[in-house]
This record gives sequence, C-alpha cells and structure tokens, in this order.
Amino acid sequence: MDGEMRRSAANALPTRLAAKLWQARTDDSVGDNPWEAGCKDIAEYLKASDLKHWIRRQEAGISESYTKKLVSKVIDALLDLAKNRVAVRKRTKRKNGLEYTERRLVLPTDVEIPGEAGGE
Repeated sequence: MDGEMRRSAANALPTRLAAKLWQARTDDSVGDNPWEAGCKDIAEYLKASDLKHWIRRQEAGISESYTKKLVSKVIDALLDLAKNRVAVRKRTKRKNGLEYTERRLVLPTDVEIPGEAGGE
C-alpha cells in the first residue's frame, strides 16, 4: 500500500497508523520498524509498549494519555486491515517483583499474506 492508497483508505488517525505500521514490516522507506522476529510458531510480534513508543515517534505533539488510548485503537484497526491474520495475545511477565500482563500483536508463521513470499 503506497502513501496515496493509505490516505484514501484511512482518514482516521488509528487506521492511518495501523496501515503505516503494517507497511513498516516490509518497507524500509516507511521509517522505523517496531516489529520483532519471533520464534517457533510466531513469525513476528509487536509489544503494546513498543507500539506506544512508535506512535509517539510517528505523530508529534500527542500526549502520553492519548497515546495509550491510540494503542488499543491501532491494534483494532490493524486486526481489520490484516483481515485477522494477526492475533492479540497476552503475556504475563515479572519485573521488579511485580507481575503484569502485556498485550502483543502476533503474526503466526502459518498465515499466508497476499503479495508476500510465504514459508520462512
């Protein structure tokens, strides 16, 4: 999806960001790619906290509290754009003796994505 297609398909900020995030996976010209390589049955994944920082880098002047709300909206928009080829999974971690749950966007290895070479 090029810039013109992205603009025509996405007038809302969360949808525009989701389209840009999806394109960043494979296109270096978009900018930084927050997706990380997975292992076993996960091709790539993105933590919600990394998505929050990515949004702040993409859109100048957005407050911290609005960015937190945008994360959920961008995840929902990405699920729609990817036609549910990605999944949202929660992962429990421990940090400084405290346990917390973080959402991750996960792209499974067995998903076929039109226009991309399959089977990694």
